Amino acid sequence: MLMRLELPHRYEVARVSEAPAGISQPPVRYRPAHSYDVGSDVLLLEFRSQSAAPWIGSFACRTSDSSGLSVVISSPDPMTAFVIAGGEGYSVQVDAPGHWQPLPVSPVVFAEVLPEQGLVVLGSGNALAVYDPKGLVWFRRVVENELKLRSISEDLIHFSGLDTEAGKTVCLSAALRSGKEIE
Repeated sequence: MLMRLELPHRYEVARVSEAPAGISQPPVRYRPAHSYDVGSDVLLLEFRSQSAAPWIGSFACRTSDSSGLSVVISSPDPMTAFVIAGGEGYSVQVDAPGHWQPLPVSPVVFAEVLPEQGLVVLGSGNALAVYDPKGLVWFRRVVENELKLRSISEDLIHFSGLDTEAGKTVCLSAALRSGKEIE
């Protein structure tokens, strides 16, 4: 499992196999609304911050095989963590673990952290989501399937994917901060 903590954050996080001594609360369970898609495996993480008691999160995994992305990413908000467990994505407020929401792209197949710009880009097989310190900047379905990130510049995100109507792979670009497609 990866830890991508390049953005400023005010917490510590570690993967654990069970709740360590000293944490009296049971793990906070995170399950997406579409839990029928989620396997029985969970990712256990211990969070510690100066403004809240330590706690354990039990994050349901979409898949337990090695093809599912598992990573913790510091979000542009220093008290929010993005947890991706076997492709299933969660946004969790570390100092208030009951405040969380599923990430809009599902399953998450790639995540890019842009520290210089204070942004995080998440992608599924057909959609992109971009976050800044205020939260979700934009989310949209950009291709039918097979989304691949090609590159990210200061202002643009370049990607390719399947256009089923044309029956071919297309290369596209969008404005990084607005999601507007650039021709």
